[in-house]
Amino acid sequence: MPAYRAERFIRSTVESVLAQTFGDFELVVLENGVTDDTAAIIGGLADPRIRLERNETVLPMTKNWNRAVELSRSPLVKLLCADDVIYPRCLETQVAAMRVRRSAALVACRRDLIDVDGATVSAAGCLRGLLGRHTREQVARAIVRHGGNPIGEPGSVLFRREAFDAAGGFSADQPLLMDLDMWVRLLDHGDLIGQVDSLAAFRLHDTSTTSRVAIEQKAAQATLIRDVVARNPVPIADRVIGVAAGHLGRLWWNHLQAKAGT
Repeated sequence: MPAYRAERFIRSTVESVLAQTFGDFELVVLENGVTDDTAAIIGGLADPRIRLERNETVLPMTKNWNRAVELSRSPLVKLLCADDVIYPRCLETQVAAMRVRRSAALVACRRDLIDVDGATVSAAGCLRGLLGRHTREQVARAIVRHGGNPIGEPGSVLFRREAFDAAGGFSADQPLLMDLDMWVRLLDHGDLIGQVDSLAAFRLHDTSTTSRVAIEQKAAQATLIRDVVARNPVPIADRVIGVAAGHLGRLWWNHLQAKAGT
């Protein structure tokens, strides 16, 4: 859990982890070089599964996310941003899926969008056409047709540490789409499992990175899709559909942000 000025939401985020039905985990909270009330909040929860770490200086987001994973000691890893939440059966079902499908590099669940108060703005999003097991080529087509991120944000995903290390970690070449770029590269080392249930929630609020960089993300998305097409056989029709879908997706995202009051 990378944490940068995280005191506003981190209690509910950590509590969502501690409420998991699967209890055999460690929670690494990494403060990114800024002292606020995060340490006090974490200390007040007094759970031995939590390990608080701190960077001496503020690291760029890519390096910070990579360090959070490096500090973990489990073969299965979930990176959960400090303003999002996971639902009680998230780890249980995702760990079970990875144990059954040894060929999978990552498992992703559907997720809800919530506002600052935790109220649901949109339910069970992502993974259209990606439920069940899918290969890299199948996921590549889905990404191009979607025009955005059909897999989901980090809180929705559990991945193998071995595949993460082999893929080289989060890339500074895609600072605005680190998650989707990572999922694509993980698929060089195994399949994707898409889960039907919504087991996580992504929080919309006006101080989140996602709320601030919409224009830059559009350009980054175009670059990432070009890379995906260059590495995978994607029909031209899928690319045309993706352009239209991406435009509609951005309009829908803006509508949801307005609905959430961001």
